[in-house]
Amino acid sequence: MKQIFWKFFPFWIFLIFFKFGGGLHYALISPLGEKFLPLWLVGALMGGSSLVQLLLDVPAGHMLDRYGYLRFLKITTFLFLIAALFISYGLTINTYLWSLFFSIFGWLFFGSGVNAYILSHAPRDSAGKFISLRDVAGSIGMMLGSAALPFVLLLAPHYNYMGYVIGVFIFIAFVVLFFSPKDRVSVHTETKLPTQHHYIRRHFIHTTIKAMKHLNPASGTLIMLDLAGSIFYGVIWFVVPLVIAHQADAKILGLGLGIFDLAVVALGFLLGSLADKADKRTLVFFGLLIFSISGMLLGLNFGWLFLLFGFLATTGDEMAGLSLWSWLHSLDREHANDGVIASVIGFFQDLGWAIGPVFAGIMYGLVGPSITIILGAIPILVIWLIYQIKMKEHHPEGGLSFALIPRKPHRARHKT
Repeated sequence: MKQIFWKFFPFWIFLIFFKFGGGLHYALISPLGEKFLPLWLVGALMGGSSLVQLLLDVPAGHMLDRYGYLRFLKITTFLFLIAALFISYGLTINTYLWSLFFSIFGWLFFGSGVNAYILSHAPRDSAGKFISLRDVAGSIGMMLGSAALPFVLLLAPHYNYMGYVIGVFIFIAFVVLFFSPKDRVSVHTETKLPTQHHYIRRHFIHTTIKAMKHLNPASGTLIMLDLAGSIFYGVIWFVVPLVIAHQADAKILGLGLGIFDLAVVALGFLLGSLADKADKRTLVFFGLLIFSISGMLLGLNFGWLFLLFGFLATTGDEMAGLSLWSWLHSLDREHANDGVIASVIGFFQDLGWAIGPVFAGIMYGLVGPSITIILGAIPILVIWLIYQIKMKEHHPEGGLSFALIPRKPHRARHKT
C-alpha cells in the first residue's frame, strides 16, 4: 500500500491544491457578488450553479468514460484556472459572472473524474483506502483554504490579487496532474466497491427510487438527513464568508469553516466503534438532536464557540448518519442495490447544495446572518421529530457491526 501511495503522490498533491484554490473561490462568491448584486440573486446564482452541475452529472460521467479520466481532470482544472484569471483581470460584474460560469465546469468533472480515476487504478483489496485518501487530501485542501480566507479578504479592494492567489493554487494542481499515473483501464471493467455507482453516477432518480421503498424508514430518514444536512452546510458556506468580510473580529471563522472536516477525520473511527456497541436507535436519536441544536447555536456566536458548536454539529451528523447507514444495511439483506441506494442519496445531497445558497441569499438580507443559520438548521430538527413518530411504527435492532457493511457514502461538508 505504501508503494501505491507514493506512486500516486502527485495526485494527492493535485487534490490538496485544487481544493485549496477551488474552496477559496467558492467561499469568495458571496462576498464578491454582493459588490454588484443583491444577495438573493447571489444565492440564486450559487444554487443555480449547483443545479446545473447536478443536471449535467450523468452526461459528464459518460464523457469521462469515453475520453479518459485524467484528460478531463486536466481540462476541468484548466477551466477553473480560467475562472481565477477572470478575477485577476479585475473585479467587475462581467468578470465575476464569467468566473462563476467557468467554475461550474471546473467543478463538473472534478468529483466523478477523481473517483473514476482512483477506482480504475486501485487494487480491489484497497479501493476503500484509496477513497479514504481522497477524502483526507480533499479535506486538507479545504481546511487550508478556509484558514486562508480571512487573509485573502484583506486584499480588498485589490481584488485582482485574489484572482492571482486562487490562480497559483489551481496552476500548481494543473501541473502536478502531468506527473500522475496515466489512465489504465475503465473503472467499469470490474466492481471494486459495493457503492461504486455512487462514485460514478449512472442512475436517474426516477429509475432508482423503487429500490428505496422496502428499506424505509431507514432509507427515508437517511435521505432526509442528507438533504437537510447539505442545505445546512450550503447556508454555512454562503453566510460565514460574508460575516468574515464584514466583521474585523471574525477571522476565527476561517478555521470554523474547516472544523466540519476536522470533526469527521478526528471522530470517524471512534463513532464507528461506538456504533458497534451501542443501540442504533439511541445513536440516531441523540445524533439528530445534537446536530440540530448545535447547528442552531452556531448562529448565536461567531467566535471560539463557533468552533465548538461546529465540531459538535458534525459529530451529531456523523453519529446519526453512520447509525442510519448501519440500519439500512440490516434491512437490505441481499445488498444487490448498494450502488443504486448510494446514488439516490448522492442526488439529494447535491440537491441540498443547490437549495442552501438560494435560501441563505434570500434570508440573509431579511433577518441577518445569525437567524439565517438558525433557520438553516431547523429542517434537521424537523427530521428529528419525524424520526420520533416513525419509531413508534418501526424498531430497528441494535448491535450490527460496521465491519459487516459497505462503506458509507461520504457527504462533503464543503463544495465538491
